[in-house]
Amino acid sequence: MADALKMKQLIWDCQKDVAEYLPDESGTSEHELVQTLIARLDGSQAREALGDDWQGWWPDDDDGDGDDSPLPQQPLPEPA
Repeated sequence: MADALKMKQLIWDCQKDVAEYLPDESGTSEHELVQTLIARLDGSQAREALGDDWQGWWPDDDDGDGDDSPLPQQPLPEPA
């Protein structure tokens, strides 16, 4: 079962990632932002927030283990 507080934190963290990207002086490329968001949405934070029924984001993830992501698995940045 999904955890509402963990879902809110996941959403806030994604919003923070986008907000950090927006200023021109951030130095973060669009590609880096997308990688960060995908890693966050396909990582342990999303699995914890969404619960045991989480099947992964990718439509071709036939076995439901989330390993068919088009990007290599990367460690998530530690929360500030």
